[in-house]
Amino acid sequence: MTLFDCDSTLSAVEGIDELADAPEHQRQIADLTEQAMDGDIPLEEVYGRRLELVGPTRDEVRSVKSRYKANAVPDAQAVIAALHHLDTETWIVSGGLLEPVAEFATWLGVPADRVRAVETHFDPLDGDWWDGSTQPRYADHGRCELTTTDGKAEVIRRSVTSGGRRLFVGDGVSDLAAADEVDLFAAYAGVVARPAVVDHAPVVITSESIAPVLALAIGPGRVRELVGGPHDHVARTCLDGIDDGALRFNDPDLGRRFAASAS
Repeated sequence: MTLFDCDSTLSAVEGIDELADAPEHQRQIADLTEQAMDGDIPLEEVYGRRLELVGPTRDEVRSVKSRYKANAVPDAQAVIAALHHLDTETWIVSGGLLEPVAEFATWLGVPADRVRAVETHFDPLDGDWWDGSTQPRYADHGRCELTTTDGKAEVIRRSVTSGGRRLFVGDGVSDLAAADEVDLFAAYAGVVARPAVVDHAPVVITSESIAPVLALAIGPGRVRELVGGPHDHVARTCLDGIDDGALRFNDPDLGRRFAASAS
């Protein structure tokens, strides 16, 4: 199976950052996100603070879905479709907000029961609640492992119980922290390359296209079998990316084994 982070992995945006409209909040929230994703401060120290700064309405949270879709990384939908064609499960394990992440997952083709993200709660008495003219605003978020730096490991251990080899693809330190719970962690650097992650991941995807995930998930040989079929484009993009150096192996033994399987 293949598990994905969402923000800066399947989509080029950070969902909570997208909620910040006021200029004075945009830089502050983006800085907090970067510090947490780079591992400079624990995610749990900034998660609620970012949402409190923005105080989004329910509709504003829901609108993040369209921003995820508009900024989907190249070949995200196609990779998931190809994996499903080969009976490979896909999951999203995200520290993003559940409602937009789940709707984006549906658009990508990931089943709703294989999405894990953070629930949000809104104040039903906020604003002009009696006539519906003002949307209720953010009140709190669910206290769960996904709001902590080390939480994805626990979520994967508890929730992802299907058998088979597990690949996890992500960009932040909270993704790298889950590496021990999967068979292979791949850092996706197509949106942002975080030294704390790309320097320690066994393999790094350096291309903007996420197509090289296919070769890591199913092997180059099976990718070649997709050429000429309904998933021809993403298969060729994957193979071309590998030829162009889109996979960088920090683990030399893993790189040698991959090269042998590709020959």
